Amino acid sequence: MEITTDHNQKTAVPLLEPCRLGDLLLKNRVVMAPLTRTRAANPGKIPNELMIEYYKQRASAGPIITEGTFVSRRGQGWYGAPGLYDDDQVVGWKKVTDAVHAEGGLIFLQLWHQGSVSLPEFFNNGERPLAPSAVNPEQLVHTSHGKVMSETPAEMTVADIRQTIADFRSSAKLAKNAGFDGVQIQAGYVYVIQQFLHETTNRRTDHYGGSIENRARFLFEVLEAVLEVWPAERVGIKTGPMMNELGAFKALPSTVPTTEYVYKKLNAYRLSHLLVMRQNADLSGTPIAWLAGDEAARHVRQHYDGKTLLNVGIDANHGNQLLRDGLADFICFGRDYIANPDFVERIRTGAPLNPQRPEFYYGVTATGYTDYPFLHQSSEPHGRTGT
Repeated sequence: MEITTDHNQKTAVPLLEPCRLGDLLLKNRVVMAPLTRTRAANPGKIPNELMIEYYKQRASAGPIITEGTFVSRRGQGWYGAPGLYDDDQVVGWKKVTDAVHAEGGLIFLQLWHQGSVSLPEFFNNGERPLAPSAVNPEQLVHTSHGKVMSETPAEMTVADIRQTIADFRSSAKLAKNAGFDGVQIQAGYVYVIQQFLHETTNRRTDHYGGSIENRARFLFEVLEAVLEVWPAERVGIKTGPMMNELGAFKALPSTVPTTEYVYKKLNAYRLSHLLVMRQNADLSGTPIAWLAGDEAARHVRQHYDGKTLLNVGIDANHGNQLLRDGLADFICFGRDYIANPDFVERIRTGAPLNPQRPEFYYGVTATGYTDYPFLHQSSEPHGRTGT
């Protein structure tokens, strides 16, 4: 594919180039980012007809990475998010993967455990959420009745840790049964694996706390459990230094050394991919201020030699340049994919993007979810272009 530059020169569009990801041949380098949308607001956390249509509409992505999906009941912490830990959920997700495959798409499941970013109300017996240490993360938790501040969780016993690792393994196996093309482990931002990595939320004195190697132990034990089910070329991971810089999740002097240790150790696994977030908070005055902008992409390239997916604050023009500069292998798009189910076609044609409706990012209906127009349906004359 080609576009015409301002200098009337023709240049390839890297986003639209086919590329291999592990043993999969992708039709482009455009990735649909994992996006929590809360449409599984049913007691069983089972994907429904709305979700089938939503993912089907967006099957032109190189691959889709699903919204974060709970690996167990104890991993819950966001009302309306789906799970994959029982047979009914397998049936629901199989309908999603079948629909995506029927459109020629590929889809990875994101394995998710919220750890301390949860509340007792998510558990029938009122138990406290499980986390590396009894530290309130000071995060707003999405409940059925609005956002509620988190509480102090229960510190995981070694038995709890082993069970959680087994839960990741089990959910990865169910993902295979549900027809997914691969899985991605959510090991970043503010969730349970990051809670082990981050010194503020991990105050353990056993072999899961203290040194960088100990704090990273849980991540690699989860990864190795998932690799018992899936080959490495079908397993990705999301991790990196970026958090929301709120509450307990503020960058520390240990953040970069911990990140670099993880990046370097991941090299030996030859995984499908590593998803890295650019900044999503003001980093001024923090120990990672120098990682603002595209520096996070440059940083990971210095320590990780596998395929990287880059996410947050990137439009198509910027994405193409990042690929040309060798700072990423694929670009993940989130909000643009929410509003543009045919986002790839809009990049191809330079068509305007649909206006976004943030008030409907989370909800239980089709409004702001599956009702965005495709190009052949749209009469919207204005808006950002896909390129």
